[in-house]
Amino acid sequence: MAVLLIAVLLSMGMASAATTTPTIAWNASFSPESYSKFDAVAPITDGGYIALGFAVTDLYGGSEYTVLIKTDGQGNEVWSKRFPDMAPASVAETADGGYIIGAYNTSRTVVDQRFVYQGSSFLIRTDAAGTEEWRQVFPDMKVSAVQPTADGGYAVIGWLWNPLGSESDTTATIIKTDGNGQPTWNRTIPGKAAYAGIVTADGGYIIGGTTSPFNNDLGDAFLLRLDAEGQTLWERNYQAPVVYDITETDDGRFFYTSNYWYGLVEEDGTEVWLKNIEGLSGHAAALQPGGYVVAGTNARTSEGFIFGTDEDGTILWNRTFPDAGINAASGAPNGTYTLAGIRYPSDGSSTAWLINLEGVTAAPTGTPTQAAPGFGAIGAGAALLVLAGRKWRG
Repeated sequence: MAVLLIAVLLSMGMASAATTTPTIAWNASFSPESYSKFDAVAPITDGGYIALGFAVTDLYGGSEYTVLIKTDGQGNEVWSKRFPDMAPASVAETADGGYIIGAYNTSRTVVDQRFVYQGSSFLIRTDAAGTEEWRQVFPDMKVSAVQPTADGGYAVIGWLWNPLGSESDTTATIIKTDGNGQPTWNRTIPGKAAYAGIVTADGGYIIGGTTSPFNNDLGDAFLLRLDAEGQTLWERNYQAPVVYDITETDDGRFFYTSNYWYGLVEEDGTEVWLKNIEGLSGHAAALQPGGYVVAGTNARTSEGFIFGTDEDGTILWNRTFPDAGINAASGAPNGTYTLAGIRYPSDGSSTAWLINLEGVTAAPTGTPTQAAPGFGAIGAGAALLVLAGRKWRG
């Protein structure tokens, strides 16, 4: 059962008085184990939320599992389901009110003084009560995102672990399945790792990630646009090191977030602008009226943050969250935003955390003074940082 928290949260006003910083409608913590976190959240048709997270009985050698939690519209737990021996990646509601889950497991060994990664990914279909109906296994794959498609199937996006001695460590992949999870086609992009992907408004796909998954060097971010049959329309690289999340705008552009950067590109991938947010990892991208929303975690302090921008990417408002990190964000039809991540109580444990924000207003006209999100001091222990870091490496 979720425990609603009364939290003291820092907020920092932006220069434009015409823009309202969103207020906290509710926040809720979930503790299936002493060490828990959320990696994905989505609004669902009944007004509630579905969240996918990770729990481990002990950070060093304990049993671990993925947890699926449904809440009502105020963050109160309705039910939860466990999926042993796997880590979470992505969750979405299906057309019939069920859920589609992407999860994975990985192992690491040392061969010839190099790390060698292995693992499998899982596409899991549940009914509306979270009961598993079927699962498909994809060997040697690390899933990053799953999305329902208009024909009743699914898009599975991630990367393949390449064997030791190959030219590249990873190969990005997108797999299209039918309604039972059986592959109908797949595409591979050697030398890349896909961290994000969505189904576009025209029924095609866009995926993003990096060409250096173990370094995230500047200039290694990429976006790849595909048609509905998986044929490449365009591929471009950008100055940022990685693409963590993508969202499509109403006019067909694409907004993405990265480590220390966020950017906007045209429908054909041409860069519109790229903004730097030194020290901040933008794990989630969303839209707000007249602009964009970035949420994530301060790489230096582990402090969570969210900020909103105008259409040119200039920051208008910001909130920071001491003792918490943000791994995912989702906008709802009612204009609210729900963030998912990890919260660090003072006892050295961690809890899976949801927070709902309301009151985002349209971006004003004019050009306000650029302001950067604030930095806070967080005393999260090193062991908890290990848990938070599992978002990207499994």
